[in-house]
Amino acid sequence: MDDPTDRWLTLELRLAALLHNPQRGADWSTALDAVLQQARALLGEDEDAGLYWLLHVSATTPVGYSTAHALTCWALARLLAAPLGLTEQQADALERAALTMNIGMTALQDALAAQPYPPDAQQRALIDTHAARGAQCLRECGVRDAAWLHIVEHHHEPDVTDLPTQVLQRIDRYAALLSPRVSRSGHDAVQGARQLQPHGPADDPIHRALVTTLGVCPPGAFVRLHDGTLAVVLRRSGRPAEPWVARVQDAEGRPLPEPQWLDTSDPAHAIAEALPAAEVRLRLPHASLLRLARRASTARAGG
Repeated sequence: MDDPTDRWLTLELRLAALLHNPQRGADWSTALDAVLQQARALLGEDEDAGLYWLLHVSATTPVGYSTAHALTCWALARLLAAPLGLTEQQADALERAALTMNIGMTALQDALAAQPYPPDAQQRALIDTHAARGAQCLRECGVRDAAWLHIVEHHHEPDVTDLPTQVLQRIDRYAALLSPRVSRSGHDAVQGARQLQPHGPADDPIHRALVTTLGVCPPGAFVRLHDGTLAVVLRRSGRPAEPWVARVQDAEGRPLPEPQWLDTSDPAHAIAEALPAAEVRLRLPHASLLRLARRASTARAGG
């Protein structure tokens, strides 16, 4: 199988071109649909590899933030739709809204991620109106799906009651918390999930679905093991707090010659803490790690 990271990068470039250059008429909408279908196929081949790539990229660089954020939110939307009981029509509208919710400020969003100071008054005004402007932009691009437009237009309103829009609000916030800016570091996965939970009922269905589906530390997250070594999460295990990981650094901070596949349900390899990506100074061999994960998964399935 070829390197999925190359295909995710190609997909991101195609989406970036569409988000930065919305065009009037049906051609733009058709092109976006093609990107969506390709993304669905790619995520369907290996959900964990897709999550690893999207969440790791989102957590490690502010470059190309707007498009990376859109794809990350799309993947989360796609994976959460079924656990939350969304209909096929609701799920489709949610996915499309996740890809396009910030089309009203794509360039501004990239600029905000790269600037070392808070938004100024002019930028704040554009942020405050981007949802309505985004929905209007989509209409001009030929979008006629009322549910899709509704989610985009209302995804920043505090008192929405429809579930698809509530889901987008929460995953938008979660992905943003994990992502760094020049002005601040991203949160670790545990902090991100904790801050996502509202001050309302403890048994919150969206929060519960997110943690159950992604895990406490999702693929792409850095974790410190109890022995002091550093690992990166590669695959979910079905046990939210016990993913499969690859150890990549020893307890003294030295990179390992080869990553080591570990099951964190083993007390000897248990997770001690999640780490923000900013605390890790290590260039990961993504293709090698994903090959390791595929081999280990195949061996586990065959065994």
